[in-house]
Amino acid sequence: MKSTLLTTTALVAFAGAAAADGHSSIGFSGEAALGVTSTTGVNDTETTDLYWDASIDVSMSAELDNGITASADFGINVVDSNLGEAVSTSDYVLSISGGNSSLSFGDIENVAEDNFGGADGSTATGFTEAGDEPVLAGSTTFGGFTAQVSFNADNDDLSNMQLHVAGDLGAASVELGYEDRGTADAIVGVAASGTFANATVTGSYVTDGTETSTGIELSYPVGAVTVGGYYSMNDVAEDNMGVSADYEAGAISVSASYDMDGGTDVGSYAIEGSYDMGNGLTVNAGVLGSDATGANTTTYLAGTYDLGGDASLLMSYATDGDAAALGEDLGDPEYNEGLTVEVSFAF
Repeated sequence: MKSTLLTTTALVAFAGAAAADGHSSIGFSGEAALGVTSTTGVNDTETTDLYWDASIDVSMSAELDNGITASADFGINVVDSNLGEAVSTSDYVLSISGGNSSLSFGDIENVAEDNFGGADGSTATGFTEAGDEPVLAGSTTFGGFTAQVSFNADNDDLSNMQLHVAGDLGAASVELGYEDRGTADAIVGVAASGTFANATVTGSYVTDGTETSTGIELSYPVGAVTVGGYYSMNDVAEDNMGVSADYEAGAISVSASYDMDGGTDVGSYAIEGSYDMGNGLTVNAGVLGSDATGANTTTYLAGTYDLGGDASLLMSYATDGDAAALGEDLGDPEYNEGLTVEVSFAF
């Protein structure tokens, strides 16, 4: 304990000294949580699990004399249901920025996968997500357009180049996504979106060399409700479609959606909502399921109470009716399956 306190004191003192010179700074923030989940009566099983975790986020930056800013960010995982014997770091990102351009390296997303926002329902292969290897990405803005490029840095080699370009052309915004997959066919996606007579319309075209998907998505506000829908025409797979409605007024927020998979003729639905009671308590509830024969339905009810001072208390109950597995994270936001009580703190 004394060693930990001395180390913490030294870090805080160093951060204060760095911030004082006006050119560089080191900032710290953290969070800690303690909770218990009981599955008594859930899926005919009975378990009680106590869990706790704590982490620290570190952010360092320096303004160089030539107008360039260098920054580094990473997280320190202090405890994860242990007493701190295994401290590890994660999410390291080094960035250099100046003017309208930046260069970043580390635990970041591939640019096309992270930014391309075409219509829903496409079955063309999506842009590849970043794996465990670091990503090198650059970005620049010119003439109202932002261009980004990224590479996976695996074993000192740069591969899986992705490109994303987006900007405005009058009443519509347009974007292009591209991925060079080496030995596989490239992925190309183009999309455009605009608002006309209060209706927002998005159209997109995505091809991966095998499948081609052309989709349209629209949303329209009707008072406090925004209704939406999409339709994707897929050359190889069957067409997909879906509808949604979102209601938000004051303390109440409700969303409902229904999606039809044309390949299986199976629909899935979700109804989720929240209510801010105004006394620090927010209640969330949801039902998610499928038309598939024998499919299980996920339900959850949760309450989060603001204890003040960046502390909160969570109580939730969630189940998906699946006797074969426990431990899933259910709903949005995700809740532990079973009955959970958790207190968390932010520093």
